[in-house]
Amino acid sequence: MLKFVKFAELPVVDQDRALSFYTEKLGLRVAQDAPYKEGWRWIELAIPGAETRILLTAQQGEMKSDIPRLVIISDDVDAAYRKLSANGVVFTKEPTNAPWNSGQRFAQLRDSEGNGIVISTS
Repeated sequence: MLKFVKFAELPVVDQDRALSFYTEKLGLRVAQDAPYKEGWRWIELAIPGAETRILLTAQQGEMKSDIPRLVIISDDVDAAYRKLSANGVVFTKEPTNAPWNSGQRFAQLRDSEGNGIVISTS
């Protein structure tokens, strides 16, 4: 029987730059950082208390998209926005009510590699 997703891949151009962004600005922790192939490392990042990890993988070609690559759930989007902004995160959309679900709030940002991220209450 299926239990949970162990990791999801997040494409990056520069692993060190992405690692700094996710650990220093978003507060994720390094779950694994080991040599991998051709100058790349196997880097898994984790949100404390979560089972699913993020794997920083080599970006293959142009993959810029308006669709978020990552949605992170927060109990309080406004508080997360204030804290992450203080850490130097630049948001592309400030916290707002979701038009598709009353009571849900979300904010949007891009990581150091241009990946779209949503912080949402659900």
